[in-house]
Amino acid sequence: MRALLAQVTGGLADAQTTDLVEVLEAVGPTNLTHVIAPYMGVFFIAFFVAIITTPLMRMLAIRNGIVDLPDLKRKNHIEPVAYLGGVAIFLGWLTAIGLAYFVVSEAEILRQADFNPLRLIRTNPLVSIMLGAGAITLTGLFDDIYGINPRVKIGGQLFAAAALANYNVGTQLIASVFAIFSIDAIPIPWDLPMVGTDLLPMLNYILGTCLIAAMVLGGCNSMNLIDGLDGLSSGVTVIAGIGFLCIASYVALNNPDPAQDPIRIVVCLALIGAVLGFLPYNFNPASIFMGDTGSLLLGYLCVASILLYANAGGQSLLLVTAGLIVFAVPITDTSLAIFRRKMQGKPILSPDSQHIHHLLRRSGLSVKQSVGVIYLFAGMFAALGYTMVALDLRWRYVLAVFFVLYGFIVVTAYKYGRQYALLHPADKPIVDEVVLPEAIDGDSKEEDDANGADASEASAESKTGGSTTHPGQA
Repeated sequence: MRALLAQVTGGLADAQTTDLVEVLEAVGPTNLTHVIAPYMGVFFIAFFVAIITTPLMRMLAIRNGIVDLPDLKRKNHIEPVAYLGGVAIFLGWLTAIGLAYFVVSEAEILRQADFNPLRLIRTNPLVSIMLGAGAITLTGLFDDIYGINPRVKIGGQLFAAAALANYNVGTQLIASVFAIFSIDAIPIPWDLPMVGTDLLPMLNYILGTCLIAAMVLGGCNSMNLIDGLDGLSSGVTVIAGIGFLCIASYVALNNPDPAQDPIRIVVCLALIGAVLGFLPYNFNPASIFMGDTGSLLLGYLCVASILLYANAGGQSLLLVTAGLIVFAVPITDTSLAIFRRKMQGKPILSPDSQHIHHLLRRSGLSVKQSVGVIYLFAGMFAALGYTMVALDLRWRYVLAVFFVLYGFIVVTAYKYGRQYALLHPADKPIVDEVVLPEAIDGDSKEEDDANGADASEASAESKTGGSTTHPGQA
């Protein structure tokens, strides 16, 4: 390889050629697979558990009426679709993480002399992530089945964030930010209880906790917002998970940390495997939806994967920034939604049909084509985030490319959405090629026989447990 590069570069200095070879060898597929190979059992367990339990969850949802009914407005599937797909993802992920103790012989994941649960939560990020994932899953499950107050949903997400904060992930990241400005202490003239004479540790903890809460809330709800087309959020999660895995593998190759590297890789592999086991059932035409259970869980696990880079020492800020770039598609769509709704004077959480996937559908693309375009964007951002780390590029160059792509997407989506809003102030529905005749007839029947329609609607609500809307289609 060195001789080939010497011929290609034709006069490049030997030192520069050597550096380039080392970079290419470090990011080469052979080395990356060598790092990932010992943990592949985690992927297979997650995949097989998810692909087996997903149809079981579908049967359970249909038997109990936990389904999403088409309304020909924002939900145009041609028949009721079951929820509870998120439960299958959680079971696949949790089983893989639990069995990692036996599968991953190289990783001391849960092997500690003292199995005190409280100590495990505070000293092992994997246990903290599992605890938060359980809280998120229960929150989404109750919302899918019964429908809960948004404040309760936020409370569940904050509990999951507290589990991460208990491990002090965010405090390490805030400390890295202060280190950039050469701030290693903030002395105070008093010796305060639990604080001492240095205010910086307390400030790190407070700001770190706020950072974790903001990232968990943003990640969970951004993944929920893009869950509007069959296979969209699950596919984007797989692409982002592959990006996180590549970054974690590169860190393990170049800055090995026996205590943390296995955990980062295991979390990513379990996430990718579980979602890939669910994706065949969720791809268009979907036979099951993940619901809030799945979308909130995927957002949480993506954020947890990003925050695990915060304890990577001097590179933590670079790695977290790269992770956020990998996760840029949900962030972009959420930013657009917030900006759009504030400009229109609507509540931030109010649903609409102006998301990126809606705009792609209105442009004439089919569901599969629209999802494919967003997959392409997700792949571009994942490659950009990994390149930022692997090639050791200067932040300013990578961020310049990122903001150009980000700005182009945002401005284009805003222009198209504004034009459509002016031409269609009523926000007309996006109707697929196949439309339920029964649903169209039902509209005329409402005008002819209001009582019959009300009875039918009440019956539908009773069958679905009072929840007739798919949160992911909001």
